[in-house]
Amino acid sequence: IQTKPVPRFPPVAQDLAVVVDEALPAAQVEAVIRKAGGALLTHVELFDIYRGASIPAGKKSLAFALQFQAPDRTLTDQEVQGPYQKIVRQLSKELGGVLRA
Repeated sequence: IQTKPVPRFPPVAQDLAVVVDEALPAAQVEAVIRKAGGALLTHVELFDIYRGASIPAGKKSLAFALQFQAPDRTLTDQEVQGPYQKIVRQLSKELGGVLRA
């Protein structure tokens, strides 16, 4: 059994909800998030798929829980905003995703 040491510094949690085409697989959205998030993004988990009145026809909202963590320090909100904004830009550029308000 392999074990990992317990991190000394806490993660920073952020939620991200993005509206994408209905046919787009959640795994593809997650792959873009992971790629764009960089080394500080340590965990991505889909926790909600929503289709309803506030979502246009042919679209769905995917909500992900993101965790950012550094091995050597506690991250500031400002340090997390860089990778978070890059994720949002890449989702828009690669998949046509729109941040859900």
